[in-house]
Amino acid sequence: MIVDERLVGRSPGKRIRLLADLKHLLGAPETIICLGNGPSSEDPRLAAYGGACLFRVNWIWLERGWMVMPDVVFTGDPDIVRLRRQPVVIFPTQAVGEPILRGYAAEGHSPQNGYAFLDRFDPAVVDLTGPRIPTNGALMVAAAALLRPRRLVIAGIDLYRHESGKYPGSDNNFEGYTSQHSEALDIRVIQRALAAFSGDVRILSGNLHTALQSKS
Repeated sequence: MIVDERLVGRSPGKRIRLLADLKHLLGAPETIICLGNGPSSEDPRLAAYGGACLFRVNWIWLERGWMVMPDVVFTGDPDIVRLRRQPVVIFPTQAVGEPILRGYAAEGHSPQNGYAFLDRFDPAVVDLTGPRIPTNGALMVAAAALLRPRRLVIAGIDLYRHESGKYPGSDNNFEGYTSQHSEALDIRVIQRALAAFSGDVRILSGNLHTALQSKS
């Protein structure tokens, strides 16, 4: 079923179809921070990048009150979140995003700064046609790298193996990857994205840094 974009677009939000349009909307940022939801997402070194363009994953970070004004959120969750400044909302696929947008519209809400479906992006970010797809964290890094900032800062992508647990403040939650995703796929997607990226990369997630080094 196709979303009626007149219904979804009651607020100024529009569908973003081109990578170039997303880059323009974000002001061609020089630094992009990519934050997953692992414990390293609260690394104190992130404070040095105040004012950078902030990418986040899903909405669980709202509970922690740390870096809660993102410019872009990559999600497949149906939560309706009304922030003072709404981020661009990016869904992995149109099939995932359309029902969520219908839910938004039913509540009189839509992403004020726009939304996108990664599997309909031009140019393509990654292949999303396989039986398993990358997590939103891996998709976030791949998209950020294609925007060609001068610097990428990556934290919170701990591959569900951080000594402190799955999320900050939760020391006994190690569920790991679901059947829809895999660590090997995430590492492969991130490695390819960073290999094609010519700017400065700063990885504050120790597990991710080690995994990428072992695959290089």
